[in-house]
Amino acid sequence: MLTLVLCLFMNSVVATLFCIALNTLAGIIVWRKIVAAQPQQGIILLEPNQFRFEGSNRQIQGLISKQSRLLGQSVWLYINGFSKNYWLIISANSVDEQSYARLKRATLDAANRAAELKQ
Repeated sequence: MLTLVLCLFMNSVVATLFCIALNTLAGIIVWRKIVAAQPQQGIILLEPNQFRFEGSNRQIQGLISKQSRLLGQSVWLYINGFSKNYWLIISANSVDEQSYARLKRATLDAANRAAELKQ
């Protein structure tokens, strides 16, 4: 964002092109991370204290973290795995209504547990 603002105030054409190239590169990197976090298909298994996702090219297992969020028609899950943490984005259109409701409840439960631990 800073490079976009600076791009507006630069006089040199080369500096402006550099800012545009840098923003394009940053946009591509962010887009790839978002696409990698959104699986096309897979199975979600919710257990009392565990979350498991099994897809064709990815298997994730761990706990739903308090950093998980409900944004619009999607659930952004932050999974604390055994050796690595993962972001996983599940949209309402990609799962059936019952699974989406269970996923939302599990996300809210993780946030409530974190709030209870603070008190």
